[in-house]
Amino acid sequence: MKRISRERQYHQEANLVAEATAFAPNLSVCHPSEIDSFSRRRLMTAGVSLTAYVSLEKLLPVTARAVSDPAVDYVPQRKLIWINLNGGWDILEATDPKVASTPGIDMIYPWDSARSLANAPTDVRIGRWLPHIAALGRDLLVVRGLAMGTTSHQAGSVYMDTGILSNAGRVNSASIPSIVASESVATIPIIQLDNGSEPQTDRGLLNPVSVVRANNLELYRRMYPSGEEALQRKFAVLDYLKASLERLRDQVGTSDRLVALAAAEAKVRGQFATNVGSKLRVSDEDRAFFGDPAPSARRQGPVDSFALALKLINHDIVTCINLGFGGFDTHQNQSQSLEPLLGNVDFLVARLVEGLRASSKLDETLIVLYSDFGRTPKVNAMNGRDHWPTGGALVIGGGIEGGRAIGATDDALNAVDRVDPNTGLETNDRALGIQLNPTHLGGMVLELTLGRSYASYRPYLQAIPAMTRLKTS
Repeated sequence: MKRISRERQYHQEANLVAEATAFAPNLSVCHPSEIDSFSRRRLMTAGVSLTAYVSLEKLLPVTARAVSDPAVDYVPQRKLIWINLNGGWDILEATDPKVASTPGIDMIYPWDSARSLANAPTDVRIGRWLPHIAALGRDLLVVRGLAMGTTSHQAGSVYMDTGILSNAGRVNSASIPSIVASESVATIPIIQLDNGSEPQTDRGLLNPVSVVRANNLELYRRMYPSGEEALQRKFAVLDYLKASLERLRDQVGTSDRLVALAAAEAKVRGQFATNVGSKLRVSDEDRAFFGDPAPSARRQGPVDSFALALKLINHDIVTCINLGFGGFDTHQNQSQSLEPLLGNVDFLVARLVEGLRASSKLDETLIVLYSDFGRTPKVNAMNGRDHWPTGGALVIGGGIEGGRAIGATDDALNAVDRVDPNTGLETNDRALGIQLNPTHLGGMVLELTLGRSYASYRPYLQAIPAMTRLKTS
């Protein structure tokens, strides 16, 4: 398949209807019924952009899958919100507060201020500035003791995004959200919003997928009619295309391309009819849900990103969303730096969850908060903490059995190497125990979104039962 640049692809998608009109120059001055149908050659050419735009038909044949099971379809069972806390968060203040300082390494943490998960069967605590997230209780799974193997921002971020560790921080593998999005039939399979990690979509996917970024949303909005007259004009173009397809099918019979074009035309028609364009904008009402009583230090960028994320998920327009927060590379003034940052994370994530609960979407939406790595237990000379090769994550929703923590760190904040994969708890059985790392987080996401059988395509991402356990009621 010939590769085209992303910029060119965006413009092809944005000019879809214009392309159709160009094939029939007189369409702008008369009704489509007065013009002959598309020629077979023009329909085949137009089909490339039309099919790519709706992301409905796969551009790679199903024979690219396992020969033994070519008919398997992996439509995502859950949507994914992938939230990057860029810079390397302090796991003492996030996933792994400690009961007391460890002698000799200055591990300072006010355990009594740590937040207990609501309604949890045991006392599981997270950082003191995450009270709203702690209140999520049984919808929250705390992942501790991820062995990162690096303290490089780029390598750590890529490891979390892909499940592959590279000292160079560059790998030829798709990111986990991109893998999920590549199986999607959503209007927008994946979108990258404020501070979201870069989706890697052109590396080893069974089905190609393009990324919509926040700064390209206007291109997509322009594809949709903004008034009744424009809407009827675009319906006329689609009527013209539909009639042409039916005539051609009568003349030459059906084909995979004609089936794909017919499905694409129907989906575009549905998007116009449901006014998808208006749902790609954040209104004052959307923002208000993430407003008062918001932390005083909030910034408008993250508010708009979370408001748009909720809107797109609730209207079933998107499958994967990458967004996040910057500023977690805190080498000095730890408490003063982190309190407002984590306060914003806590508030916005909790409001996002509340909005998903209200629309009964939380159990079908998996939310993952993660960072490049952790930070040292030892406080440095600037009253901050430095890079540390142990990380953690917070996993919310998706129907998971929460109210618990899996994985662990020792008294020196190192990832333990004897975690029971069935319970997620530390074990004395060396033969059974494993050390958690980002491959297990990635495997969990793929199993919960695409199903266990998809693992054969990504054997380096290994889910464990403790991370994929679902609620029983």
